[in-house]
Amino acid sequence: MKKARLIKIIAIVVAAILVVYVGLSIYGAREAMEIPRLPLDENISPASVGIAYEEVSFSSRDDNVVLRGWYLPADGDYAIIIVHGGFQNRLDDNVDTLGLASDLVAKGYNLLLFDLRGRGESEGEGRSLSNIERDIGGAVDYILAEGYTSERIYIIGFCSGAASACIFASQNSVGALVLDGCFADVRDMVFNQAVLMGIPRFLVNFLAPGLLLMTEIIYDYELVNAQDVIADVACPIFFIYEENDELVSLEEMQLLFDLATHPANQFWEVADAEHSQSYKTHPAEYIERVDGFLSALD
Repeated sequence: MKKARLIKIIAIVVAAILVVYVGLSIYGAREAMEIPRLPLDENISPASVGIAYEEVSFSSRDDNVVLRGWYLPADGDYAIIIVHGGFQNRLDDNVDTLGLASDLVAKGYNLLLFDLRGRGESEGEGRSLSNIERDIGGAVDYILAEGYTSERIYIIGFCSGAASACIFASQNSVGALVLDGCFADVRDMVFNQAVLMGIPRFLVNFLAPGLLLMTEIIYDYELVNAQDVIADVACPIFFIYEENDELVSLEEMQLLFDLATHPANQFWEVADAEHSQSYKTHPAEYIERVDGFLSALD
């Protein structure tokens, strides 16, 4: 009788642990995947920094989600697409994308700043690392329709935008990539984010398998890591790593650099800068290095 009671208690405890584990995994998956819409600041536009621009819209590749952005014309023959970070919009304040765009236009680059789906003014639902390649594809298609060839299209990506640009370029032709704060493995990025939020490391490790499973079940998420595809990227890549980055390690970025195959690839380790903030802290040097890298490809 006592043995049966003990077995029952153990079964109840195990069931309770499973329920809590699944519940926490579902909660974690939603926190990781669902991105709340961040509206644009109505008082900020290219006009506010004295830059001519056009309001543009285009469809994402394959699933035709309407995306919106700004096209900033310049005098040069090359176009740059900026892909913002995950929980941001085209006015990525972690990067200062508008300031970056303004400086690049001054260098003669035509520029497209746009909102990924579910962010800013673009339609659709925001999801972490989900369908971003389709959005980038739509942006590239828009620039191609403007008369540029793929070799004259450059992409600058930040954080998850950098990882997605890498994945996109592993299957599509573009002229060059600039990857700022690019992580090699999604799981490492999620782990580091959770730890920065104060979640104990042992709990993150314990929940990681369940969280990944829930993202696959609930959001039909397919895990693709930059480190697994970067060898297939045919164009030159400029890697930018910030010394004080708490989300992406130097070892991760160095791994990506080592796996990439183009002989013109470059690596810049930026002192005294945090994750994807090297332009904000070193704007003149940032523009000089990026322009120097891209100009050398001409």
